[in-house]
Amino acid sequence: MLRLVRRPAFPGEFNHELIWPLAFLGLAGAGWAWFETGWQLPGCLFMRWTGWPCLGCGGTRCARHLASGDLAQAFLFHPLFSLVVLGFALWTIWSAVWWVRRDPLRLRLAADEAGWTACRRGFLGLLFLNWLWQCHYLRA
Repeated sequence: MLRLVRRPAFPGEFNHELIWPLAFLGLAGAGWAWFETGWQLPGCLFMRWTGWPCLGCGGTRCARHLASGDLAQAFLFHPLFSLVVLGFALWTIWSAVWWVRRDPLRLRLAADEAGWTACRRGFLGLLFLNWLWQCHYLRA
């Protein structure tokens, strides 16, 4: 079973909630600056050689649409990447709120072996479904 567990912070424990907002904002700022320069990547070699998208195909276009605020187009290009980026954005907000409140409670993922196995299978299933979507959408 996989569950989120609240636990008190240990005395002297490093406040990792400071890292998430700063890292996310730094990466988002760097990505925005990169897109503003108009610099283009050469394209996916795997797709050029095989005609099939790789697991990352559409990620750059997804990020460009996310940076411009077009969430629907971003989701169409790469559903999993857009959900991960939005999840990190929500985690950043969550972390900032907990840091401002100075609440010493932490969330951690607790699971037994069956829970981790289910989590791994679910992740691989999501990767496969995302790839099927990319095959349908990017090759159309």
